[in-house]
Amino acid sequence: MSKEFSGEKLLIKVIDDLADFLPYLVLVGGWVPYIYARYIWKNVPNMAVTTGDIDFGVGAQDYNGKDTVASCVQRLGYGERHVSMDRSFPFVPIVKDASGDVKAEVEFITDPKVSRKLVNKIVGQEIKINEIQHFSLLLGSVLTAQMDLKSIQIPTESMFTFHKLLTFVDWENKEKLRKDLYYVYYMLRFCPKREQLADDVVALIKKRKEGKQVKENLKEYFSSVDSKGPLFVEQENGPDDYIHDVRQDIFERFKGLREALQGKVE
Repeated sequence: MSKEFSGEKLLIKVIDDLADFLPYLVLVGGWVPYIYARYIWKNVPNMAVTTGDIDFGVGAQDYNGKDTVASCVQRLGYGERHVSMDRSFPFVPIVKDASGDVKAEVEFITDPKVSRKLVNKIVGQEIKINEIQHFSLLLGSVLTAQMDLKSIQIPTESMFTFHKLLTFVDWENKEKLRKDLYYVYYMLRFCPKREQLADDVVALIKKRKEGKQVKENLKEYFSSVDSKGPLFVEQENGPDDYIHDVRQDIFERFKGLREALQGKVE
């Protein structure tokens, strides 16, 4: 089994603390490739998680409970990062370890088209909610991962990869853009059934209306080994113990998607 990342203890704590809400939450973001590597694929080199945040998607299912995530984390003594200095709400919950030295923000994300009333029923009006375009794609294509004795919903391999290829261009923050492209590269490189994953992603690109944008993104960022896409991923990947020419490997994996879509790379 892949080596545990130190931040995983915080993730497990959050999953324990939010146990009653897990049927209505989907773990997203940088933790998804980590969960695949450590708990589903296994026996693969583990990635160094490049995010400290713990991100949950919300809004796929109706919720009739009385409690909210906000009231739960406040009872448990989570820290709070206030979005506005002069207001108590909205806030971003902060989970800490027993010493208080290790901490992570717990963020909640939905699709702009999802009813805010539904999201507030689950999360509460007090917590900041982020909106990401096309996020319902992730919420509607999930599987249940087993983390030891804990269960958590995560996006399927193909939809996670497709969504990153679709939305990475929306980031104004170049660091987040690079991370999203790195996650795609990681999935294409380390998934044990990488050929099947590539086929499934290509099928989504061909089938879904959003696929046109993905094609444009691939052309703009991965038309050559010296395009900005391979450069960005190489920067995020860093030195590699397994591959001599990392940038070439990055280009070849994305080139495979373009070839499957176009016959030949232009």
